[in-house]
Amino acid sequence: MIIGTHNGSFHADETMACAIISYLYENSQVIRSRDPDELEKADLIIDVSGINDSRHFDHHSPAFNLSRDNGIRYATAGLMWEKFGLEFLKKIVSREFSEPVSQEVLKKALLRIDTEVMSMIDLDDNGQLTEYVQDIINPQTPDEYRIVNKLNEFYQNSPAIPYIVAMSNLPGLVQEEQDKAFMNTVKILKGILVNASINAINTETGIAKVVESYQGGELLIMHEKLPWTQAVFANMELFCNCLLAVYPDREMRWRVQSLPLSKGQRFVNRLSAPKEWRGLNDEALDKVTGLKNLNFIHRSGFTGGASTFEDDLDLAKLWLKLGERAQK
Repeated sequence: MIIGTHNGSFHADETMACAIISYLYENSQVIRSRDPDELEKADLIIDVSGINDSRHFDHHSPAFNLSRDNGIRYATAGLMWEKFGLEFLKKIVSREFSEPVSQEVLKKALLRIDTEVMSMIDLDDNGQLTEYVQDIINPQTPDEYRIVNKLNEFYQNSPAIPYIVAMSNLPGLVQEEQDKAFMNTVKILKGILVNASINAINTETGIAKVVESYQGGELLIMHEKLPWTQAVFANMELFCNCLLAVYPDREMRWRVQSLPLSKGQRFVNRLSAPKEWRGLNDEALDKVTGLKNLNFIHRSGFTGGASTFEDDLDLAKLWLKLGERAQK
């Protein structure tokens, strides 16, 4: 596979696009040029040419108007994920997973990567971030507009993929050196995207298990480490009455943790541990609660734990009775 794209300064959208394609086609080569004759030697021409057809993908052309359902316009990263993303994920499964993954999980992982990675790259490359934030917040007063401006200043300085790629364009490089920097950046992004894809597939597989295990009520009880916070955020109505999660952590120690109040307020606890428990460990915690084999309560009251599942469940039940609910 030969990929054609523009030379000069490189950006997150075409570098990520090349990362996607070169993972699928491992012997890929990249032509970086603005010479149409040179570019036409490629199998795919991206982010340059002013043409859009089965070989050419240039979101800069006046006729290009593809957007997602949420209004985020496509740039080259999103376009190539739309075209090759499912194939990319299937290759990830064949290489990294010992068990088959359902088509439903792959579709959800595809959307997760588009939402969490590609959309953010496309927003930046299209210059749409300021407009998109303003549309979400819908400011009406001068004070609200000042808040929007502050948010946009903050987002523009975030060390996200567009920033990392921009900083990889070193000053004073001739084209050969710039091409080398481009390919090094593609390699970095490929590694990031492979890991993000593995995580997305595992997350969507785990979310399905969490939803299946939840029996309703105030406690979410799991017997394996699962991405339960993502499950809650993806199914807020289902978990609207749930307050605490009981689960084993990575070291198979048992934990109790408050559900977050919402996705926007993920560090606000629905039900914090009683103040007199916070910051206590071991025997001191056993004494104040009247329970046994407890390990700790975090000083912020969002989580704690015990040595066994049974003791952890006792902690959760007492936490439900004595904990402090968030003020909505």
